[in-house]
Amino acid sequence: MNFAAIITLFHPEQSPLLNNIDLLCQAGWTVVIVDNSPDSHQHWFSANIHYLQFADNAGIAAAQNSGLKLAQQLQSDFAMLLDQDSELNESFIAALMMRTQKACRQFNQLAAYGPTIVSQFDHRAVKAGFQKPIKSDDGFLICRQIIASGMTIPLSVINDIGLMEEGLFIDGVDHEWCWRAQQKGYVVVCDSETSLLHRQGEERKRLLGITFKIGQPLRLYYQYRNILVLLRRAYVPLYWKARNLIALPVRWLVNRFFVADSTLRGRYISAGIKDGLRARTGRYKTDK
Repeated sequence: MNFAAIITLFHPEQSPLLNNIDLLCQAGWTVVIVDNSPDSHQHWFSANIHYLQFADNAGIAAAQNSGLKLAQQLQSDFAMLLDQDSELNESFIAALMMRTQKACRQFNQLAAYGPTIVSQFDHRAVKAGFQKPIKSDDGFLICRQIIASGMTIPLSVINDIGLMEEGLFIDGVDHEWCWRAQQKGYVVVCDSETSLLHRQGEERKRLLGITFKIGQPLRLYYQYRNILVLLRRAYVPLYWKARNLIALPVRWLVNRFFVADSTLRGRYISAGIKDGLRARTGRYKTDK
């Protein structure tokens, strides 16, 4: 079986990225780099690395789609999506290859396999707060959704499920694809026996016993807008809709009064709400 890794970049750090690529190449993987940075990083990579660039930032969904289509052209059987801020090691790569193929044998209609995500902030496993996964055999968990980094897709399912929704641009892209796959009868699984160290957000803020992920102010536009866009869709889980309807005002309070750049954050939230109510998708109009 041939595996490809699709790594999406945006102003990356060189050393950890090259370490990940070296490990993947040593394991015989095809590596596709999709760079959303304005400046090219192609000179970092050897000739055997496939490099695509969108200097005006096409968004994570478009970047992933370009990588998936190239992986199909290169006749890969599986493609792992990877963020630039995840950390690989030899044992993880070997385990992912073995466990992905095992999941394919165990589950008919497998849409995607994902490892357990471990936060770089506290080195604890990231667990679902509301919708608990269903335990299956051999350490696999049937999930409603998994995050993109580490998500490994049998490329044969793409023609049926479709590619990532480019109109969402960034936030919610991975979850929407998982829900759409399940609507078509596919299964998404997470692996309790394999873990990936991954960074989510720029920092953490703890208030009243609750830990909030704090990212760049612009991300709030996409988060609020895409939640309002996805709330309208019948295949989006009810628990997710209810949780986010409760969380949106709480997150507004945190970002407006308890973190830096609060005024700017408020403007992005307002713009996201306005465009979400209008069902507007695509790139933020002044995000250059």
